[in-house]
Amino acid sequence: MRKVSWIALFYWLKTTAVMYVAVQMSPPGVTEHLLLIFSSLGPLLLWFGLSFFFFKRLHPWVLIVLMFLTTFFLYAHLIYYRFYEDFLTLPILLQVGNVGGLSQSTWTLLSPWDLLFIIDLVVIGWWLIKRGSFTITPKEKKQYAGSAAGISLVILAAAWWHSPHLFQENYNRDKVVTSISIYAYQWFDIAYSITAPLQKTMADQSAAEPVEGYVAEKEPIKTKWFGQAKGKNVVFITLESVQNFVIDAEVKGEPVTPFLNQLKEESLYFSNLYDQASQGKSSDAEFMVDTGLYPLDGGSVFVRRPNNTFNGLPELLKDYQTTVFHGNVRTFWNREQMYDSLGYDQFISKQDYEINEENKINYGIEDKSFFRQSIPYMKQLNEPYMAKFITLTNHFPFLLDEKDRSLPLAETSEPVVNRYLTTVRYLDESIRQLFQSLKEEGMYQDTMFVLFGDHYGISKEYEDGVHELLDQADTALSHTRNQRVPLLIHIPGMKGKTFDTLGGQIDIRSTVFHLLGKETESYMSFSQNLLADDKEEFVAFRDGDFITPSYLFQDGICYKTDSSQPVNGSYCKEGREKAREKLKLSDHIIKGDLLRFK
Repeated sequence: MRKVSWIALFYWLKTTAVMYVAVQMSPPGVTEHLLLIFSSLGPLLLWFGLSFFFFKRLHPWVLIVLMFLTTFFLYAHLIYYRFYEDFLTLPILLQVGNVGGLSQSTWTLLSPWDLLFIIDLVVIGWWLIKRGSFTITPKEKKQYAGSAAGISLVILAAAWWHSPHLFQENYNRDKVVTSISIYAYQWFDIAYSITAPLQKTMADQSAAEPVEGYVAEKEPIKTKWFGQAKGKNVVFITLESVQNFVIDAEVKGEPVTPFLNQLKEESLYFSNLYDQASQGKSSDAEFMVDTGLYPLDGGSVFVRRPNNTFNGLPELLKDYQTTVFHGNVRTFWNREQMYDSLGYDQFISKQDYEINEENKINYGIEDKSFFRQSIPYMKQLNEPYMAKFITLTNHFPFLLDEKDRSLPLAETSEPVVNRYLTTVRYLDESIRQLFQSLKEEGMYQDTMFVLFGDHYGISKEYEDGVHELLDQADTALSHTRNQRVPLLIHIPGMKGKTFDTLGGQIDIRSTVFHLLGKETESYMSFSQNLLADDKEEFVAFRDGDFITPSYLFQDGICYKTDSSQPVNGSYCKEGREKAREKLKLSDHIIKGDLLRFK
């Protein structure tokens, strides 16, 4: 029994080290630190206790298998967390196909230090095999099981006492992992994911009433911008991984985005728009712009709920021909099926482009060739049309051939950031060429262009390079503000204006429809018009955090935005409840498929 106990204790220490050193968890208080340190002990004792159910001659080998599975489990979460700043969920594990096309990205996340993960497997495994089988008496088994169960129950009770709503919300996975351990979290997540489909089965017309009541409270106000783009074609350009800090930034005296810098002076430019995507990343951004609903708390709506009824862009643009252009495979993020549900007329994907050694990238086709080959398809569209372009080149790990690089490499301490700036410049040049081609083809003047960043490109793992580039301090507020993404709405002939209105990607939908002169009040949506003077300046993030002009709530701590200093949590209580309400109602719509009753 001692062997098993010592192995469980070792993996408890290993887990704690991974959480603090590798994942760099930073709980806000003493209680949270204690929970994070001790919460994994009980589950690990129970886990390694499974070896008791096997014949004694198999004990060493069973323990080695359990050690391997534990190490693999921890390492998988670490790799995912390095880029996504989140923990794996069952829906994401079931979407592993979305990783296959991103092998370069995955390899970049590995580190030579990761070899430390397997040292204990070799050393302890060799020791177990050398010592051979061992005997455990029934009394020892009972003592072991009682201790393991007792420790687990005490930790769960402490977590429940500290956070009574912890198991009612799966928004903040960092908090759940801190409170009950990475191991118990995974079982909780599996149970949560399995039972989630029951909401659709149990839902009826009455389930939509609370949401309708919430949405009905918003009475849209028409502004001078209403209908300014009425009847025009609409072209959405998703700027892959582009964060707002690159706008007007320079490397060795050269602008990173010369074309976007110029375009924003001739456009409605929203400089205070936040990335609200969750685990679905690009697909989440698309989903918010299309539907005005928040993404799910785990996985991607595109994969988990593609057969739901939605009020997508084609629903409100019934007189438009709607087409999506994307240089990746049709099945990535399950786009082909989801676009059918949203009502798109056409999907031009990787199979429709001529891809060769000169223009291919790991995920499909480079942006310049992508836009160039898309023009003939655009010329076949009937006006008015809505075209959506999803770019690819500026994707982690931001690799670019020397021949395509026109910006000098920055000299920050993070190579990922240095490469990122060169691929952003490439994307900027690609968009400039697209605009020039559309002008030459006579397709520019009668079109409204909507360009927006889909999600962050630089995760916290590499953010030191951004701090160096911008000469900024590393604070909770600077991290959050670096997650802003650009939004440019360009209407040829309209005078440009910069808006510092606080908003999120979910607000793009209502803003675009306001400019098109479309009435949207009859649709269930959490999108707000960024052009309205009375726009509620509140941004809810998928994990339940939020930001307002006065306060930021992040990782359980309330900050003043004018000083970046922590303040009493009571200042953020109202905002936390508001974020919780918005996310809960949006989840009800999606998980209950409530729009089918409309």
